Amino acid sequence: MPKKLLLLVNPYSGSGKSLAASEYLKRNVKDYEFNTLLSQYKGHFVDFLQKEDLTQYEKIIIFGGDGTMHEVTNGIAEKANTPPLLLFPCGGGKALNHDINNLTWQSSLQKFKENNIKQIDIFKVQFPNASTTEKMFYGFNIIGWGLVSNINLTAEKLRWLGSLRYSIATIIHIFKNTSFEGKVTLDEEVFTGKFSFVLACNTQHTGKAMKIAPLAALDDGLLDILVIKHVPFYHLLPLFPLIFSGKHIHSPLVIYKKAKKFSIEAEPMTLVIDGEVKGETPVLGEVLGSGVGMVV
Repeated sequence: MPKKLLLLVNPYSGSGKSLAASEYLKRNVKDYEFNTLLSQYKGHFVDFLQKEDLTQYEKIIIFGGDGTMHEVTNGIAEKANTPPLLLFPCGGGKALNHDINNLTWQSSLQKFKENNIKQIDIFKVQFPNASTTEKMFYGFNIIGWGLVSNINLTAEKLRWLGSLRYSIATIIHIFKNTSFEGKVTLDEEVFTGKFSFVLACNTQHTGKAMKIAPLAALDDGLLDILVIKHVPFYHLLPLFPLIFSGKHIHSPLVIYKKAKKFSIEAEPMTLVIDGEVKGETPVLGEVLGSGVGMVV
């Protein structure tokens, strides 16, 4: 009896090559039966995975980016005995792919054959003031508030710039230098006042190869959290180029902490979760005790 793979293909993902990548896998993998699902609308994979019997599959292969991985995470987070995931690098930022050194179709195929599976953390994000349908999401990458939220909103409008959109949006908002007032709690430690941004990270990377949390580990049961108090833009601007190497964490402007839980109490403001703009403050975040199996 042939083994079975579930192929989740997002043809709208960053590179626009997800369908071609799925055909590449099919050509190079023998003795498997494939069930291929093309995304028809935002949230399609969430709806499908929550209803599908996943025990029939050996693996779930994802052809998309971090946004697609976010959908899959929300589709399987509350299900038991889910098969391991493999993410082909077909998105724009490729945060998770950078973390696991999987940036080509060839490396993905090699990882498929080597079958090295690791449990990676996922986190739960709750919004106490939200409507019933939007009170909770799951994620695997980042939760951002403040400057990073505005950067992502602007980057969405600049998609025609490709991967450059994150850098351009970042520079725009550094010069705007808006401040955000609130209360930030990391486990038991509390910070109050005006902030530039707060970013809770499960992966080391975000955006386009930005090494925002260089000490993060996918399986340590903790989030790496950066708290940046509000400062004049000319202090913030030199920090930006350091993000690509991770050296920014040595700056006195950066509070870098590891925590299992965090909360932000502030006036309603849109957040960014795994690159998706969704939810509003106040927010509660927590790493879950059990994650998902990932082919790394």
